[in-house]
Amino acid sequence: MDFFTYVGSELDELVFYGQQHFLLVAIAVGIAGAISLAAGMLLHTNRLTPDSWSKPLRIGSREGLLVASSAALTIPSLALFGLLQPVLGLGATPSLTALAIYSIYPILRNVVAGLSSVDDAVLESARGMGMGPVRRMLSIQLPLAWPVILSGIRVAVLIIIGIAVVAGAINGPGFGSSLFLGLQRLGSVNSFNQVLAATLGCLVVAAVYELVFWAVQRFTTPRGIRV
Repeated sequence: MDFFTYVGSELDELVFYGQQHFLLVAIAVGIAGAISLAAGMLLHTNRLTPDSWSKPLRIGSREGLLVASSAALTIPSLALFGLLQPVLGLGATPSLTALAIYSIYPILRNVVAGLSSVDDAVLESARGMGMGPVRRMLSIQLPLAWPVILSGIRVAVLIIIGIAVVAGAINGPGFGSSLFLGLQRLGSVNSFNQVLAATLGCLVVAAVYELVFWAVQRFTTPRGIRV
């Protein structure tokens, strides 16, 4: 069976795997994004946190979290999935946990960079107008930092699309299970087609995400700072 015939015969299953892969990445990056945004807003150093939070404490906590999350990113994916399996079992739960861990560093790094890039003079002007810390964050700092933050989320998604395939080793959702099965059967009927279809499926998921990010950036970035 040639490749296109194989894809036609397995189209429903491939679409199902694609939906699983897309959602797996979206949920994992969403969890990591929420954690990174919360941590970044609490630990940034632009005078928007309570005065009782000393600058060395905030900087130390921020740098420590960045070091820990960057170290986690270097853990071999197969090893991390294997370490989580005895604790969390098989399937979606350990897959989401591992992928969220891998997603934190690129997002957190850009959250910190984006929030820190806002000019202090702008924040002082907002304070002079009577804006409180929360309002300054939501009305000024986050919108100005958003393009940088979105870039970090985009990088995390592209990284995680590939790593998510390894979740197939612990029966995780997505193209991983199909890819691993094809590799185990390599040399038998349609095994190469199965591996190729799963690989190209990941590329399709990445292309869909690129369109999503283009739309999100187009409609959420303030007009005055669009590139």
